[in-house]
Amino acid sequence: MPVVLTLEALGVSGAPAPGRLTTTFRVSERVLLDAGGTVHALPGEEWSGIRHILLSHSHLDHTLSVPFLLTAATPVIYGLRVTLDAVRESLLDGRIWPDLTERATWTELDEGSTIEIDGVSFTTGPSDHTVPCLSYCADGVVVVGDTRCNDNVISWAASKKPRACVVECSYPDAYSEMAQRFGHQTPRDLPSWREALGDACEICLTHVKPKHEATVRAECEALGDARLRILHDGDTV
Repeated sequence: MPVVLTLEALGVSGAPAPGRLTTTFRVSERVLLDAGGTVHALPGEEWSGIRHILLSHSHLDHTLSVPFLLTAATPVIYGLRVTLDAVRESLLDGRIWPDLTERATWTELDEGSTIEIDGVSFTTGPSDHTVPCLSYCADGVVVVGDTRCNDNVISWAASKKPRACVVECSYPDAYSEMAQRFGHQTPRDLPSWREALGDACEICLTHVKPKHEATVRAECEALGDARLRILHDGDTV
């Protein structure tokens, strides 16, 4: 029987806080999707085993661990050219951190790219954030990058007919104007995803700001969607 892909949520928070790590998913022992809190989630002896890192975008909560991982690992790092340039020029610039760019192989992706890593096919799609950002689909699981509620992004995710879709929900509804400005979502945006994805798809929420976690949880529960859950560090998808 084929192996069903399982994502381990090493970090899912929209900001660092005690007991909260920022965005990073482990696809396997060798493959990461984003690298925010990775080095805080994994013991140092496991860093060298990372062989592939797929980045959604350049923001620090998704890339913070890259410089540290490069002290032990020599991975292939994938992402939009603008994302890779930002990591190389700003994080690995020889001032913020030593220039370790030669320890990685940098592979540019575009929206609509398909690559195979360790037998798993990854397809990239759109996000609507404040900087260029990718979403990823692999084996029936869609992981949407940071995004505003956007019909094009939702349609792309739905076209993959996923069994699970990871999508951000950063702020309570009272902050919807600010969320829109900074390229994020609130609970009132989630019914649009459910309508497009269908009742069978599990919607897994990430990127909740720790300060607002209780309010976001209450507003999500008020939606009455049994197939909607907020992820925590250590959960699986």
